[in-house]
Amino acid sequence: METTIFLVRHGETDWQREGRILGTRDIGLNADGINQSQALVRALEGVEVTEVLSSPLRRAAQTAEIIAGGFDLEIARDPRLADVRVGKWEGVYYKDLLADADYQKFVVDPLAERTPGGEHVAEVRDRAVASITQALGDNPGADNVVVVTHANVIRVLCAHYTGTTLANFHRFRVSAGSISIFRFYSDRELPRILVLNHVPGGSIQSLLR
Repeated sequence: METTIFLVRHGETDWQREGRILGTRDIGLNADGINQSQALVRALEGVEVTEVLSSPLRRAAQTAEIIAGGFDLEIARDPRLADVRVGKWEGVYYKDLLADADYQKFVVDPLAERTPGGEHVAEVRDRAVASITQALGDNPGADNVVVVTHANVIRVLCAHYTGTTLANFHRFRVSAGSISIFRFYSDRELPRILVLNHVPGGSIQSLLR
């Protein structure tokens, strides 16, 4: 049997548009983020979704609720899918972060240390993979599970499930409102990667932002 996981990044927020790091700050969707979430429902039309899991953070839960509403489902919130705890970087503008010495060291070797005041990438992997593993166990029979989470969590999962080193997690592009699709088979350790970073209704330009 097989289970398909639809990894969804939540829709846009004002902080994303402003170029600020959200971390665990509980910011909701903006108008474009709501539209992106509605586009996800249309993209999933015809798919028999069996469960919708979500990070408990508002931007993800709002996205998940819009998707779940299209299938008459309730969402299940899982704190293991929450965004990365980034400590002192939370709320900082990306343009200012580039000059931060700790950030420069992190980019060079993200496995060397945890984010300052936050968590290590391996900790993110362990909790996110545990969530996916449980979802697979709960949905073992040709089921389709939507998992709504955050860009860096999806990047870490992509690195893990493609079998690449975790140090390369930041090389995966994950756009707001995008879908990445992994199909898991009971007799394989790693899934088949069907889609990465598909933006429903978006142009090629939307993948470049």
